[in-house]
Amino acid sequence: MILAVIAILLAVIAVELRTARPQPVYADSSRFDHVQVVATSFVFGGNTGLVLLDKRNGNVWFLPRGQDMAKTWFKEPVFLIRVPFEKLDQPPPAQ
Repeated sequence: MILAVIAILLAVIAVELRTARPQPVYADSSRFDHVQVVATSFVFGGNTGLVLLDKRNGNVWFLPRGQDMAKTWFKEPVFLIRVPFEKLDQPPPAQ
């Protein structure tokens, strides 16, 4: 009896999946798709926060977290360093 109930439920699920219409999907690029999270937990200047890399220009930013217990919020970003990506195309120096 239990196996019959399981088989009927599986058949209902299979029929439902087969008759369901697919949802439309939109491929919009994100506004900040050039930003990559490098570290989710980083300490800088006594504050913890995120380290982000801007892949357009190589800038590395630090977003300090706020110290509020009720919600998570971020303070103004702090510029850390610029990574010179254009030097990666050059051959390594002779040693």
